[in-house]
Amino acid sequence: MNKNSSFGKLITIIGIALLSACSSSQPVIDETVLLAYCKEPTEANMENLSKNYSSIINKTRKKGLKQPGIYSDYAVTLVKQGRRAEANSWFNREISEFASSRAYVMQLKRMLIPEFINDNSINTETPTEDNEQQGLTPSSRNAAEKRAASVMEEKENNGKENK
Repeated sequence: MNKNSSFGKLITIIGIALLSACSSSQPVIDETVLLAYCKEPTEANMENLSKNYSSIINKTRKKGLKQPGIYSDYAVTLVKQGRRAEANSWFNREISEFASSRAYVMQLKRMLIPEFINDNSINTETPTEDNEQQGLTPSSRNAAEKRAASVMEEKENNGKENK
């Protein structure tokens, strides 16, 4: 057997192993939604960012995964939307799930929602897609539906072109 051939196969196997080991099974935030908010911090973009975090929370919950920081990130988006009591509940959930984040979360609570600094209650109702849809304004819902329709059209058109 040729040494170069064996070495190539070994490198290929190592590459595949590294790719599979590095690929995360944890849902991640949609970078386009985050970048849209960073570029234009509008109410609609904040709503989309919050919805994206809620979706990630649902996906990780369904998979039985725990992702540190996701609850506190979601809570920050809720504070920015004026949903302070709900944000407090998510901050408290972060503390209960990840005790090591207590100092960080308490600092966030001091800065963002000082009126809840001593409130440790947790709302056990997790966000669902139905709850998310109810929280959208009609204009945001229409915009989201139009974007979804355009994405579906692109996929359908690409599928027809590839045939």
